[in-house]
Amino acid sequence: MMMINEDNLFPVIIKGSALLLSVLTLAGWALFSKEFALGSLAGGCISILNFFWIRNVMQRVLGQLPARATVYAQFRFIARLSFTGILLYLIITSGWFSLAGLFAGLSIIVVNIIALSLYSALSAGG
Repeated sequence: MMMINEDNLFPVIIKGSALLLSVLTLAGWALFSKEFALGSLAGGCISILNFFWIRNVMQRVLGQLPARATVYAQFRFIARLSFTGILLYLIITSGWFSLAGLFAGLSIIVVNIIALSLYSALSAGG
């Protein structure tokens, strides 16, 4: 059994999310449509990239003085939100992607964190 702790939590979340994204994309292609698979792939990639971006910002913020950290975090939040919004707009209006697949892909990180939480609780006897 794999032991999950603070040191390996981020890599475990990323690897699990990438695995879940692969399964979702392949299953979407086989069971639904090419558009669903492309939507889930696009949504999952956006979700994972946003998770990386948030972690990077938080690591930098924690190493700065409080006044600079606030401005930096606010600017990065607005930049990330704007970039994600524009990207989602382009994806949705292109017509190449299924909205259901996109929503499923965007949920990859959340589903993986819930699964890891359940795994940790059950393995700890809770």
